[in-house]
Amino acid sequence: MGPAMRIGRTMTIVVQPDGLVILNAVRLCAEGEQELDRLGKVKHLVKLSDSHGIDEPYYVDRYRPEVWALPSAKLEGIVATQALGPATPMPGSTVLHFPGASGWQECALWLPHGGGTLVACDALQNHADREGASFVGRVMTSLLGFKGGVIVAPMWRKYQKVSGEGVRTAMAQIAARDFQNLATGHGPAVVGRASELVRSAIEGAAHA
Repeated sequence: MGPAMRIGRTMTIVVQPDGLVILNAVRLCAEGEQELDRLGKVKHLVKLSDSHGIDEPYYVDRYRPEVWALPSAKLEGIVATQALGPATPMPGSTVLHFPGASGWQECALWLPHGGGTLVACDALQNHADREGASFVGRVMTSLLGFKGGVIVAPMWRKYQKVSGEGVRTAMAQIAARDFQNLATGHGPAVVGRASELVRSAIEGAAHA
């Protein structure tokens, strides 16, 4: 993010009968790629946010997947082959939007897997640890409010120009859903009681 400021990112992989679905793509080391290949063939790449695109061209070049993106997404180095919306690469999944958010394009994806799983990018994050962050990154993210477990990220709220009741409006589609698990673009996955934690984070952000 800047000189000596490194933070961790998290990729989500969904295993399906026809292959793998990659969300919030992160380029892996050689050993990591071998593990990925053992899981199956990468068939779909889902772009949830304009803010996480640095490693997507690598995946497109290496695996030649179907690329799913919002119709208005900002694409750099890739071309969408499928429109993310009513259609998704995973049966039973639903795209959730952030009404009233006016910054970069972003959505989340609800999946029926595991009692319901929400995959988000930057809007929701889980700062339960500092894995992958440099010393400067740990200090700066803490000062910027990236701490305390599941949060509606302060930087996301700033750039999306949402505050107070606007946070509840932006998060309304997510708050209306029940899900046991949460995977985001930053931080470890939450397994169990995830929708409760997210609703609490929404209320906390609305009062910030």
